Amino acid sequence: MKVSELMNPAGVRLYANIKEAADVLGILVELQEETGAITNGTAYYNAVCQRENFGGTTAIGDGIALPHCNAGVSAPSISALTLRHGVDWGAPDVRAVDLLFMIAVPPGNESLHLQILARLVNLLSRNSLVDALRHASSPERFVELIA
Repeated sequence: MKVSELMNPAGVRLYANIKEAADVLGILVELQEETGAITNGTAYYNAVCQRENFGGTTAIGDGIALPHCNAGVSAPSISALTLRHGVDWGAPDVRAVDLLFMIAVPPGNESLHLQILARLVNLLSRNSLVDALRHASSPERFVELIA
């Protein structure tokens, strides 16, 4: 399965002007709801916030974070968000996060979850791709670049 197959332009928002991590998570959850991937936005939001607060940061460095959980998820999906100005995400490199991918996988699919996470991290190790994603002209183009 390709990462791009789990993405829908409706689940991508570019150049958002958000200053707080909790608000960023809220927008990512809304994007997941718009694509139909989650059935309970409140449960999903609460679980992902708990994951961020008590499970360690999902920031992987270079201004990228990959929040994820499985509460209230009906289908595998990835939403994405770019920010005009980075937010503090507790990144190991202390860099503010401005590129986020939220991974949603139904409960009981841990191996799929790890596979998606590994593929996404592999894609995001390409600096040219990350730069292109940060400058994408539209959600459609963003998903094309991932493909």
